[in-house]
Amino acid sequence: MLARRPVRIHFAPPSVALNKAPAVVRVYLPPDANCLLSVMDHCLRSRHYVNIVVAGKHPAPQWLEMDAAARHCAAGIGRWPWASSDDDGEPDLVMVAAGDVPTLETLAAVTLLKAAIPELKIRMVNVVDLMRLQPALEHPHGLTDEAFDALFTRDKPVIFAYHGYPWLIHRLTYRRTNHDNLHVRGYKEEGTTTTPFDMVMLNDLDRFHLVIDVIDQVPGLGDHAGGLRQEMLDARLAAREYTRAHGEDDPAIREWTWPG
Repeated sequence: MLARRPVRIHFAPPSVALNKAPAVVRVYLPPDANCLLSVMDHCLRSRHYVNIVVAGKHPAPQWLEMDAAARHCAAGIGRWPWASSDDDGEPDLVMVAAGDVPTLETLAAVTLLKAAIPELKIRMVNVVDLMRLQPALEHPHGLTDEAFDALFTRDKPVIFAYHGYPWLIHRLTYRRTNHDNLHVRGYKEEGTTTTPFDMVMLNDLDRFHLVIDVIDQVPGLGDHAGGLRQEMLDARLAAREYTRAHGEDDPAIREWTWPG
């Protein structure tokens, strides 16, 4: 009988592990439970790697069926067509999420943008394997420049919501053609004992702030979206006031689901 291989679990930020040899380190951020199952199955079958999986511990929406989740995790990164509106051409912007909470907030921001600015062409990209962001010459999982440009474009604004420190995304992508248009939101060491959505707002990673980022970053959009920008600022204040008054997040935010 074969002896069981020990599974060692350590809690360390990806930024620390990425200082190690690229051939060894893998970092995964599954956006939902099915993706987590697929990632963990892969990690537990692997050998001679340092696998880091960033996952939440609270109930969360399920975005992908199991087969779709397995394909998405195998690719490590990809456009979600059901959440995108750029089917007929090049997008006006790319919205990217890495992590369960960033994915939730990005999708919520996409629904707000589609309702308010239906003509805006949005490409929604989800990242499971963080190492896909690196150049192929730097990491075995890295995308070629051609593949990266095809997904992220060469010159369009990219709003990137990340579960960790924003500077790490810049570190992984600084050689890419469109790096100058990459705008990253992530953890800013802001927090206290509060509600989940209020914590997200403290780090400017909430859906309303992401919509504001889109308005500010897409050329010409701010000229006719001033009203929407103010609506988002007001929504942030209203969400915070509700939390302070009731000790929990607004049900409209807490119970939000993808339409359809």
